Amino acid sequence: FEVQEEDPNSSISAIGKVPLCELKGSGCTTYLLEKTRVINHAEGERTYHIFYQLLAAPDEVKRSIWEDLESADLDSFRYVTPHGPLNHVSIEGVSDADSWNRTVEALGVFTFKDESFLYLMRALCVVMQLGNITFDDDPVADVEEGGTVITSDDELEKLSKLVGIEPADLEMALTTRLMKTSYDEVRVQLRPDKAKDGCDALAKEIYSRLFDALVEKINEYTHAPKKKVKPVKGKDDYDGYGRIQLLDIFGFERFKVNRFEQLCINYANERLQYKYVLDNFRAVKQEYEAEGIEIMDF
Repeated sequence: FEVQEEDPNSSISAIGKVPLCELKGSGCTTYLLEKTRVINHAEGERTYHIFYQLLAAPDEVKRSIWEDLESADLDSFRYVTPHGPLNHVSIEGVSDADSWNRTVEALGVFTFKDESFLYLMRALCVVMQLGNITFDDDPVADVEEGGTVITSDDELEKLSKLVGIEPADLEMALTTRLMKTSYDEVRVQLRPDKAKDGCDALAKEIYSRLFDALVEKINEYTHAPKKKVKPVKGKDDYDGYGRIQLLDIFGFERFKVNRFEQLCINYANERLQYKYVLDNFRAVKQEYEAEGIEIMDF
């Protein structure tokens, strides 16, 4: 029922139309989590907000999560304040205590309540407590083989109660590495710096898995309802829905100590920026060519 210009190939319409779409659901995919921020961050910055919110929670809530959390504050955990006291305890005028209430309410929407909520918060406490474990050379170990002991006995005892593992077993797990061969098992003593790296890696991995669990649970509640569709050749994952994808990218960062993870973050960011710029240049090139404007190729 439309009308076209004299040119039969013209796609110009005489009717103004606004296509409408209905949002049926959403989903989130984590392609890279900045786990390094769990154990360290630049001076003047913060680690992930949930740690500050947890420490700003009411005392009775903190006590129900972990008895040693009740008396804890920002200065109680090295991962939270590695550079000393913070100058700010709010984000955009909203205090960490108020943000805690909003976070608890949001978690409840996705069924993180009661027992599951406590498990989630206790896992965060484990992450923070791992940062308080300190290591030093074992004075009785062989000089060539080396060895490590945990020097923060009180912190180790707190971690032991929190995770339900004996202190001796925790110390062995954090200061040694089990090497397996096809016919034997050998327990190798770690140097203090390697033991610390392993402890930090454990904290980052726990936080990463917590984050993935949250994303998975949220996706369960926000995904579009399934419907029967005819198979489409070449699209094995076609579910009958169109998609609009949004990409949240990192900014380029450089720290005093830049590890492999930071290289991945910066590389991914630069490649995405490159693609964005190149796509824009291509679009402009096509427009110029359509108008017969000569341009320098690139």
